[in-house]
Amino acid sequence: MYIGIDLGGTNLKTGVLNEKGEIVYQYTQATRANKGLEYVLNNLKRMIYNLLDKYKDVQSIGVGIPGIIDEDGTVKISPNLPEWVDIPLGKFLKNIFPLPSIVDNDANAAAIAELELGAAQDTNNFIYVTLGTGAGGAIVINKQLYRGEGLAAGEFGHIIIDDDAPIDDDAIYRTGIVEKFVGRNHITDFAREFLKDYPDSLLHKYARPDPYFISEALSKGDEAAEKLFTIIGTKLGIGLASALNLLDIGLVVVGGGISQAHPHLLDTAEKVLKERTLPPIAERAQIRKAKFTKDAGIIGAALLGKKYL
Repeated sequence: MYIGIDLGGTNLKTGVLNEKGEIVYQYTQATRANKGLEYVLNNLKRMIYNLLDKYKDVQSIGVGIPGIIDEDGTVKISPNLPEWVDIPLGKFLKNIFPLPSIVDNDANAAAIAELELGAAQDTNNFIYVTLGTGAGGAIVINKQLYRGEGLAAGEFGHIIIDDDAPIDDDAIYRTGIVEKFVGRNHITDFAREFLKDYPDSLLHKYARPDPYFISEALSKGDEAAEKLFTIIGTKLGIGLASALNLLDIGLVVVGGGISQAHPHLLDTAEKVLKERTLPPIAERAQIRKAKFTKDAGIIGAALLGKKYL
């Protein structure tokens, strides 16, 4: 048995994986990061103790968390957890629990889930992209995670695709990046402005024009919804084309909640991907939906713990 934990800015998900890679137990609760670092750490500790009490044969603990994590499991920075700067989460776990434990980026964890048990089992090389509140990513080469010199490789959401974008004064490095076009909140904000030119759109009847409702309106033939996903899918495809041209990798596996949107979004991205990559890469370029969405973080984190053994 292996514990897997997906620690996000919104939800804290825990689970236990058996030897077959099946989730035998899982539980989700709000992270409540606004209550502070100590609250989250104490909550995490309590949840792990409960799992160890319930499953006596657990062999390892794996934690996936958004952000840049060093080789010791220190969270250098986590955009969705504002207080988490240089937090030694790896040492925290090792000082409390008598089990091997590993802390890694959540997209890296999800990529391992797809490599071992999901949509990328038949390949050696792929790029994993997760689309949700933000846009994360991971790179797998020869069935191994490529981490980069500072262990920050794979941050797909930070590929710059708009050099004319207004400077983000809070974080200049986030100016014009992919995430600003394909993250859930950014899609919703863009849609609100876009819909001013489409007063008859079905989307005006919904509480908010987020990706879920855009998908629903598109399935009913809404013109504005189709155009929205064409624009967003194009931006996604351009970002992916840049990544594939750099790495000479043909397969992209897309996970996260937005991967479940209307097919027009990823179909558009794949069309643009094939148009904007070098011809030898375009011949094999493809996008696959991830096998795992809401459970990817738990499964991947547990598998990372298992591999760490």
